[in-house]
Amino acid sequence: MTTFKPADFYRENTFDPLRVLSLCTGIGGDAAAFLRADIAHELVAVAEFDPLASAVLAQKFPTVPNLGDINAITNWKDYHGKIDLLIAGIPCQPYSAAGKQRGASDRRDLSIAVAKIIREVRPRFLVIENVPQFETVQGGRPFRRFIASIRDAGYAVGHRVIDASNFVAQRRKRLFICGHRGTANCSPAQILAFAAGGERRAHTSSAASLSFAAGAAGGSFVLHPPRLGTMMASGSGMNRPSLRGHEMDFLIVQDFPGHGLVVRRPTPLEALRAQGFPDNWLDEVRHRGKPLTNSQKYRLVGNSWPVPVAAAILSEVNRRWVMAA
Repeated sequence: MTTFKPADFYRENTFDPLRVLSLCTGIGGDAAAFLRADIAHELVAVAEFDPLASAVLAQKFPTVPNLGDINAITNWKDYHGKIDLLIAGIPCQPYSAAGKQRGASDRRDLSIAVAKIIREVRPRFLVIENVPQFETVQGGRPFRRFIASIRDAGYAVGHRVIDASNFVAQRRKRLFICGHRGTANCSPAQILAFAAGGERRAHTSSAASLSFAAGAAGGSFVLHPPRLGTMMASGSGMNRPSLRGHEMDFLIVQDFPGHGLVVRRPTPLEALRAQGFPDNWLDEVRHRGKPLTNSQKYRLVGNSWPVPVAAAILSEVNRRWVMAA
């Protein structure tokens, strides 16, 4: 087990770490969210069967057991009473608009298995993620069965589609399901509504310390970020602007004389940043003795959930349910 204990969490030793079971963990976007939100937690176990994702988890969390395929595990009741929060990123392929949307008839659908695990483990709190189509495929029947199964187990449940564009530089809508056992001073729907607001930060052009040398004129001025890409992609020779700065911008601009503006593929590092992961999340990860290829990194990062979105939800769960209990 790996235990994270942010110092400011233990005010008068009132709270214990949140004991977490992570299902369909991927590369650990939920674990990264706990770190981002600075929530004291104990990652009791993860369950991930993909070999590449498992290699990432083994490198990031070497002492945390990986239970593998959740369908192959029969001793879930051993975790009864030992888990505070169950978090799961149900595979999206059976419901994604990019697939055939076979729903519960797709052998890759794990929603039934996750509901069964919830009933056997009986965690205090739930956070579950899937694509928005989970709510509508096959007339919404698989979704309604899933929600009914959880409610029948004694949970108050709410759901909401949240767009990652409120948090990171990409549009990615995901359906989040939140639930709790017992009484709480805040409903699951309210938890998700509070979390959906996104992170708001004010940026000033002076903080970026941007300076442009305006060719032969020799002048310099501060430019706001939206104009930066236009300026840097225009001009040639002595009239081409040059950029000096103390911080890198995330604009992707590439230009070749005579060929216009070229839109290139983001690098794996940029993909990590677009999902809100730390830059070094995939560093030093090896699979079968070899570093991950760029294609492997793209797939792994693309299948994860945006870290800041998960962090916002977990922060609300922690603040309004865990610490208020």
